[in-house]
Amino acid sequence: MEGPNTVKDGEAGKPTLVQRAVNVLVALVIALPASLALWPFVPVLGLPPVAGIGLERLFVFLIVLSAILLLMRRWPVPFYGAVVLALAVVTIFAFLGRYGLKDVFTDYGQMLGNLRESTEALPKVKELRPFKRAEEVRAAINYTDPVVRSFAVRAATTWFTEEAEQEPDFTLVQCFSIFKVINNGWVYVSDPMDDEYFAKASESVGLLAGDCDDHAVLMAASIKAIGGSVRLVRTTQHIYPELNVGNAEGMKRAAFLIRRVLFPEQARHAALYFHTDADGNHWINLDYTRHYPGGEVMDEKIVGILHV
Repeated sequence: MEGPNTVKDGEAGKPTLVQRAVNVLVALVIALPASLALWPFVPVLGLPPVAGIGLERLFVFLIVLSAILLLMRRWPVPFYGAVVLALAVVTIFAFLGRYGLKDVFTDYGQMLGNLRESTEALPKVKELRPFKRAEEVRAAINYTDPVVRSFAVRAATTWFTEEAEQEPDFTLVQCFSIFKVINNGWVYVSDPMDDEYFAKASESVGLLAGDCDDHAVLMAASIKAIGGSVRLVRTTQHIYPELNVGNAEGMKRAAFLIRRVLFPEQARHAALYFHTDADGNHWINLDYTRHYPGGEVMDEKIVGILHV
């Protein structure tokens, strides 16, 4: 016979709704930094991002979260003992003036920002065909033409002049100024129906109009004219320019400038995409379809790359 306080079989030790909520909250707090530590080792599969976060990273986060929840369920006492120990260590460091709760919240806030403020390595480009009509495109990138040079200098000094003066790599900042000038004013106009027309850069400076290859030619010529390093990428249906920002450290610096200094409204929490060549150089997208350097690239197969 069951009394009023009798516990039925299977109910003993069963967590309450509040306990479950606490467990999930603690698991989320721990899973985030653990996932961030693992993300650099996750292979890039080229999956489309969700809210600016790569699916590969979401999968890692869910796996880590599930593992933590499993540990909490199997060994709750050791798990929470470790959590209490960690809090005790933070408390001791706070008393010593080395690291306190304020530092914990600051670092955690930065990690939350890093969920989206990430740089995404794009898959390596393989099996390229010869760049179609390469010599014609090279001839159109007439960056030594006085008209192009004048335009490039004006565009390079239209935006971010104070930032360029304070930045050791001022050419990079000036390249971003050129990007903003061209992309803010560019109007898409199609080629003639019976031909692919490559407008020379000297022709496009007074128009700021044309199709994707005209934009890529003008961007490449303007950047070359002020000492930047640029290349053109041809996909199955598109051509876009990429800017060389240097090695991994250069990419970090470029990401900081884009997000925090030069394009905060457009790219504050955006993922930045880059290709890496055989020499370790990082190349970011400067397409007219994007409002900030390093935006997501077209989802098309790359068939050729033209270094200019």
